[in-house]
Amino acid sequence: MPMPRRRASKETVEIRPAGRRDLPALARLGAKLAREHHALDPDRFFAPEEPIEEGYAWWLGKELSNPRAVVLAAKAGRAVVGYAYGRIEPREWNTLRDRCGVGVDLWVEPPARGAGLGARLVEALADALGRRGAKRVVIDVAARNPKAARLFARMGFRPTMLEMTRETPPRGKAPRGRAGRGRPVRRRRPSPRRPRWT
Repeated sequence: MPMPRRRASKETVEIRPAGRRDLPALARLGAKLAREHHALDPDRFFAPEEPIEEGYAWWLGKELSNPRAVVLAAKAGRAVVGYAYGRIEPREWNTLRDRCGVGVDLWVEPPARGAGLGARLVEALADALGRRGAKRVVIDVAARNPKAARLFARMGFRPTMLEMTRETPPRGKAPRGRAGRGRPVRRRRPSPRRPRWT
C-alpha cells in the first residue's frame, strides 16, 4: 500500500523571490491555475493556447525584471510547491481604483495545502508590494472558489466589487437580427494565431 504523501509543513517551505531557474516549475503551476479557472467557468475564462506552460514561462520571465512586479516561489527542498505573482498598477479611472498592488496569481500544489502556505504567500506578496509603495492590495476571487474567498476574508480582505457575467444574447434566448425578426447572428471564428501574452 502506498504511503500517504506528507504535507509540507511551515518549517520546510521557504518563500523567496523567484529566479530564472524556477521558471519551468512556475510555468507548470501557472498552467494549472489557468486550466482550473477555465474548468470553473469556460464561458468566462478562456483557455490559452497549448502549450500554456510556454506562455507562462515567457510572461513570468519578463516580469522577473519588471520593478513593478513581484514573483515569489515557495520551495520545499528543491521542488517549487507554490507561487504568488502581483504588480503595482497605476490609478485606473474606469473602475475608480487608485494606484495599488494587484494580486494576479496564487497557486499551492494540493499536497502542500492545509499547512497555511497559501496565507504565507499572500502575506509575503502583500509585504513585497507594500515595499514598492502600495497602500493596499486588490485581488479577484473566482465566484466558484468559496474556499479561497474565505481564506482572503480571514486575512482581512473585504469585498469591494462583484463581477457579473452574461452572454449576449442571454442563454435560452434566440439571437435577433437588426430588424428584430429572429435572424441568426453570424459569429466569427477565432483566429488561429497564438496569443501575444502582453
